[in-house]
Amino acid sequence: MNTLRTILAVCAGLALSTIAIAQSAWKPEHTVEMIVPTAPGGGNDKTARVLNRIWQAMGVQTTVSNRTGGGGAAAYTYLNLKKGDAHYLSIAQAGLFTNHITGRSAVNYTDFAIIANLGNEPSALAVRADSPFKSAQELFERMKQDPQAVSISIGSTPGGTSHMALARAYRTAGADPKRLKIVSFNGSAESVTAVLGGHIDGMIAAINNVVPHVNAGKMRALFVTSPQRLTGDFANVPTLRELGLDVVQTGWTVVMGPKGMPAAPVRYWEDLLVKSVQHEDWQTYRLANYWDDRVTRSLDTQQYLAREYEAAKGVLTDLGLATAAKR
Repeated sequence: MNTLRTILAVCAGLALSTIAIAQSAWKPEHTVEMIVPTAPGGGNDKTARVLNRIWQAMGVQTTVSNRTGGGGAAAYTYLNLKKGDAHYLSIAQAGLFTNHITGRSAVNYTDFAIIANLGNEPSALAVRADSPFKSAQELFERMKQDPQAVSISIGSTPGGTSHMALARAYRTAGADPKRLKIVSFNGSAESVTAVLGGHIDGMIAAINNVVPHVNAGKMRALFVTSPQRLTGDFANVPTLRELGLDVVQTGWTVVMGPKGMPAAPVRYWEDLLVKSVQHEDWQTYRLANYWDDRVTRSLDTQQYLAREYEAAKGVLTDLGLATAAKR
């Protein structure tokens, strides 16, 4: 009897090992679509295309598609039409849940298979190089005198990371952020065009959107939202804390798939992303855009997003932007 039990236990162990091997051996069977919820040229788009280039070099066939509209709702609705299919991924930032908090979308981060957080980056507020605003102090003083006299783009998502940063700073400066004249577009690339064309006074966005224009001398950054002062062409740009405003706001970038994605492909994409951020191309991109050097896997990222959701809900409620949206 003991011998029979031993044989059965060994067989069961072999069966489980076979299943585990089969699961860990998952890989894409055809081209993978990386969905970007904003227009070409913006930060999400650039991140997706860097990953696409790295994955192509690794032999993973991928393509990037931009699906704009509804502050990301069009992209995320499309993604979840592919329920459980690990050949569809999306880049996501805080607009994913701030749209839920503000009632713009019924979709929340809990409606997707969260794979990894690639890291966090600060925002920067920038104006055209020939702008009459030479400093953040001048900008804030004018905005306090007449909030409607200064138009600032906050990218594609009212209530998103950059909007929260500006609103928090403005309120800390002693003014009502609900009176600000803000403008939103389909993506930060359109914000850049509007600033450089003189159609709006400035823009606040994830810093990667303004870095090349500051480097080229076409824009001037007035402040950054990082905890410490940055380096390079931003070495002379003050943080909000240095301006006497105790505000730090950085934005995360998550890769996710449709709801119902099995564990094996989630692990595959986790592992590939951990490997990808070690690639020279990613490190060049990260350093150029002042991202922190970290990537967190699925479970840690889900826990982090839960905390971030509650923090964002508190800020947006305080600013009068939150609704009774429920998770």
